[in-house]
Amino acid sequence: MLIAASEGMVWRYEVIVQSDGFLVQIRDLDTGELAIDDSTLFRTAPAALAYADMVAAADRYATADPSDEDEDELAAELARERNRFSALRLSLSDEGIGADMLVRRQELSDTVWRKKLH
Repeated sequence: MLIAASEGMVWRYEVIVQSDGFLVQIRDLDTGELAIDDSTLFRTAPAALAYADMVAAADRYATADPSDEDEDELAAELARERNRFSALRLSLSDEGIGADMLVRRQELSDTVWRKKLH
C-alpha cells in the first residue's frame, strides 16, 4: 500500500508498506515506469519517508538551472533533508537495504525453501 510520495523533477519516490518494512521505489514521472534497481527497503517508516524526501530534493537540485535564482534555496533544502535523514538513520539504526541486497536475500530465501522441500 502506498503511504507517501515525494516528487523531484524527473522521478517520483514512493513509500510502500510491505510485510518486511517500507520500500522506497522510484518511478519515472514521464513514462510511469519503475526503476526497480534503485529501490531501497527500510525497517522504519520515518527513515523511509526521510529518505524519499532527501532523494527528491537531490533530484530537484540536480536538475536545477545553474542560473536560476532558486538554486541556493534548493541547495539549502537538500542540506536540510540530508541532515534530517542522517539523524533519523542514526537514531533508528536504519540505513536501508539496496535493491542488490534485496535480490540476493530473495535468492537465498528461495534456495533455503527448495532445500527444505526436497
